Amino acid sequence: MELLKKLKEVGSSIIPILALVALMHFFITPLPAGSLTSFIIGGFLLIVGLSLFLLGVDIGLLPIGERIGSAATRSKHLPVLLGTGFLVGVVIILAEPNIAVLAEQVKGVNPSISKTSLVSMIAIGVGFYLMVGMVRVVFHLSLRLVYLVSYALLFILFIFSPIEMMGIAFDAGGAATGPLSVPFIMAIGIGIARVQKKQNDADNFGYVSLALIGPTFALGILGLFNRGGGAAASGDVSVAAAGNFLSLIQPSLAMTTQALVPLLLLCLFYQIFLLKMPLGQLVRMGTGFVYLFIGLTLFFMGSNGGFIPVGYQIGYAIGTYNQYLLLLVGAVIGAITVLSEPSVWVLVNQVQEITQGHIKKPLMLVALAIGVGLSLFLAMIRVITGLSIWYFVLPTYALAVLLSFFVPDLFVGLSFDSGSVSSGPMASTFILAFAIGSSVSVGGNPLTDAFGVIIFVSMTPVVIVELLGLVYKRTQKKMAASKGGKSI
Repeated sequence: MELLKKLKEVGSSIIPILALVALMHFFITPLPAGSLTSFIIGGFLLIVGLSLFLLGVDIGLLPIGERIGSAATRSKHLPVLLGTGFLVGVVIILAEPNIAVLAEQVKGVNPSISKTSLVSMIAIGVGFYLMVGMVRVVFHLSLRLVYLVSYALLFILFIFSPIEMMGIAFDAGGAATGPLSVPFIMAIGIGIARVQKKQNDADNFGYVSLALIGPTFALGILGLFNRGGGAAASGDVSVAAAGNFLSLIQPSLAMTTQALVPLLLLCLFYQIFLLKMPLGQLVRMGTGFVYLFIGLTLFFMGSNGGFIPVGYQIGYAIGTYNQYLLLLVGAVIGAITVLSEPSVWVLVNQVQEITQGHIKKPLMLVALAIGVGLSLFLAMIRVITGLSIWYFVLPTYALAVLLSFFVPDLFVGLSFDSGSVSSGPMASTFILAFAIGSSVSVGGNPLTDAFGVIIFVSMTPVVIVELLGLVYKRTQKKMAASKGGKSI
């Protein structure tokens, strides 16, 4: 039953993209022979793979994540807690499928950027900011202040870091909050919250959004030492051919093994020295890892054999046909993606519950669809015109940080986390590949014009949820005034 539920959730996020590409193939820009078939096969592999993967996360990882968070906090040793945060952050990124996909696409555009150094810096960044998140909760630091200082330092850093690295860095942050890292990080946070004596609901949020900042910081620093890489010429962009799934079995198995072995060793380490779970729970965890292995292998096969090459092809075809059509297609893709993302539905249910029904689920879904649709519209403007990512990211996050000082405490971490969960597997596979293909078709530079599209998906929901938080705050004040009491 659980597998069927996962299949339904994942299918609802991928099938709309399959339908959109099929419509474009038949009515606007026909794809090369066999590409649509490869895309459909890839979509099927993604649905089955992600479903098994997420089932493995639920069975094998979330319970141990909560236990690790609780045990590390209960130890009352700050070095143990911080070491746990850093170690978990590093290992979880090594296993995160979104990061593996992003690294392959970066390599395809600019081979001078080492895949190993890229993934390593992303992992270190997430680990460091997980430590920051734990310190914030333990010492009851203001989340608003952490965001303000972090984003101020981040944008100062990118004054000196090459512009070619900026889009990749922000996309790394969006990709780092993927289908594995988000639930596991949240489970760690829940485990910490259960042990904390001075706990409030606002402390349950913020871990995921802080994990987004870490990779961006880390790659900005990497850019300072990688100035000589330069950008690949448009014609040098390499994208794997669609189809040929059998040839992808061996490399997909290798990528899966490389990703999951460190995670398995981490779990065994904590089991031996800290958790000491009974045999029944260990068997369940082992079953979860089997699901993870099979699911992740199928995910890599589907994305590399179907979604990434066809995403590139459709972006290139539409850009060649009519570059201004990219604006409309981008907006539609943005709206479909955010409405189809299972994590978004969890988010809107959460907001409706927190606000006691004052912010209805349909209202938030419409707001998110419009917002992310607008984000992808703006991303395509950047692709067509070559405008710097500075003009989009800086004012949006400046507004988000400013609004955080006016929304209720509960909405601060919730709003930034909402941006993190909006960029799911579709963003790092299809949408990024679509942006790269679009950039090449209009004669742009993918490094500066295409990369950064994932953060466009992530940043708009932050502002939208904050604005809804202001609406909620105003509603509460009116209700309190009518009752002659205080606002909540």
